[in-house]
Amino acid sequence: MPIMPSAGSYIGIAKETTKGTAVAPTKFIPVAKDSVKPQDIIDPLYDTGLRGSNVVNYNYIQGRTRSTFDFSGSVFADTIGFPIAGLLGGVATTGASAPFTHTISLLNTLTEDTDTQPISYTMTDFYGVDVRSYPGCQFSDFSLKFNADGMLEFDTKTTGWLSATVSDPTPTFSTVLPTPVWQGTVSIGGSAVSTAMSGNIDMTRAVTPVYGIAQTQNPYQVFLGPLEVSGKITFLMDTDAQLVNFLNNTQPAIVLNWAYGSGATAVQLQATITKGAYTAAMIERGQDFVQVSIDLNAQANTTDAGASAGFSPIKWVLQNAYAASVYA
Repeated sequence: MPIMPSAGSYIGIAKETTKGTAVAPTKFIPVAKDSVKPQDIIDPLYDTGLRGSNVVNYNYIQGRTRSTFDFSGSVFADTIGFPIAGLLGGVATTGASAPFTHTISLLNTLTEDTDTQPISYTMTDFYGVDVRSYPGCQFSDFSLKFNADGMLEFDTKTTGWLSATVSDPTPTFSTVLPTPVWQGTVSIGGSAVSTAMSGNIDMTRAVTPVYGIAQTQNPYQVFLGPLEVSGKITFLMDTDAQLVNFLNNTQPAIVLNWAYGSGATAVQLQATITKGAYTAAMIERGQDFVQVSIDLNAQANTTDAGASAGFSPIKWVLQNAYAASVYA
C-alpha cells in the first residue's frame, strides 16, 4: 500500500434529513491541514469480577460510542455558514438569485412540542487511505478570530455518531476567496472605529450525547444546551472611549462586518452583538504604542433574535451564492 500525503485530504459536509443517518457531502470546506481532528470514541467497560488472582481486569467490552470532528482554517464567506448555522439553528434566506442573504440567529420557539435543536450534519473525511462519514454531527463550539495583519480565521468542534467507511465522493470547491481581515469594518455603539487590531468572538453550547437502551451503542441524540457568546478585542488606545465603556457599563452594540465584491459575486460576513457587555478592560504597553484590550460577554436581546422567537445574544448575516435550504 502506498503512503498517503496529508495534503491530498479534504472534508465534505451535508445537512441530514434524519439525525444520525449519513448522507453524501454536498459542499466541501477548505481547512487547515493540521486542524482536521476526527476521532471515534468508544467508552470502555471492564469485567473486574474476582477470580482468585491479583489482577483488576479480566475482559474488555466496548461500551457507548460517539465521535468528535474538529477543524479550522481561513474564513470563506459561503462555507463558514455551516458551523454558524449548525450551532445557532435559525436561518432565514432572502433573494431570488445570487447573491442570497442568509440571516442566522438562535433558534427559539414559544410553541409547545417544537424542536429547537439545530440541524445535524454528516461530516465526510477523505484521508487517502479511505473515506469516512461521521453522521449526526452537532456543532457546539465556534470561534471567529481576526488580526489586522492576516486572514479572517475560525475554528469549530462537532460531536456525532461513530464513523463508517463510504464510497469516494467527487469534491467541488467554491471559487470564493478567503477573507483578509483588512477588508472589514468595526462599529462600536453605532460609530465606526478604525482602531480595532485583533480579537475573537466565541460561541459555545454544552454538548451531551444522550443514550437510551435500544440495542445500539450510538447516542439516541446529541443534545446542545443554551448558548453563550463571549470574546475579546484589542484596540489602539487613542482615546479612553473603550475603557469608559467598561467603567460605565455602557454595553454598546458591536458590529463586525466583512463585505466585498459586486453583483452575483458579492459576499458578506457580519456579526452583530447588540448588547456587548465589557467585563474587563486592560491598558497594555507591550508594543511601542499603548493599547486597550476588552473582554466582552454578549447579552441576550430581542433584536439579535432575528426571525426567531425569544432572545439571542448574537446575529449573523451572510451573503453569497448559496440559495435557500443549503445550511438548514
